Amino acid sequence: MTKRPIAKPYHHGDLRAALIKLAGEQIAASGVQSVSVRALATEAGVAHRAAYQHFPDKDGLVAAVLAAAYERLAMRMEKAARKAAAPEEKLLAAALAYADFAFAEPNMFLAMSGPRINEAGEHKDLEASLSKAWRHIAGPVGVAVESGVFTVEDRRTAAAIFWGGLQGVLSQAILNRLKLKASERKAFMRRAAERLIAGLKA
Repeated sequence: MTKRPIAKPYHHGDLRAALIKLAGEQIAASGVQSVSVRALATEAGVAHRAAYQHFPDKDGLVAAVLAAAYERLAMRMEKAARKAAAPEEKLLAAALAYADFAFAEPNMFLAMSGPRINEAGEHKDLEASLSKAWRHIAGPVGVAVESGVFTVEDRRTAAAIFWGGLQGVLSQAILNRLKLKASERKAFMRRAAERLIAGLKA
């Protein structure tokens, strides 16, 4: 693990945001398993007790980082789909934006698509941010189902099929089980997303 320079002490009012930023950098560099509230408090130049006032455990800190990541993903998807007209075009645009995000932030993507850390539903910000990103898939899927473009009758099932299929392909690519050169990724993910859309039409 590459060590970063010790950060200057943060004012109390900035500590929560600072810990989220440092944890996000840690996940990006080494994966979610490397996050430690105590270690990040030391890096921020504060006593670990101060950090635990904001995040009593690792899951709370990771949930805040993932919430911010889903916000970034939702913004990418919204921007990409803005110029598309037909629901399947919006879906494809959102899928390609998701792929771009995943390849730009692979460890963050793996953390987001890994084991759920919010089984008890206590991290409301995470659920809200996840739902925001999910709407960019479920929205156009629902329109396509209602208009008869997709033959799957249940819009929730159709959205889950598309989201799950897309995540699965991305996971295989990022874990290097699919041997893709960087120059091949965009075209490959376009074809994969188009096949998922074709499957929902069939």
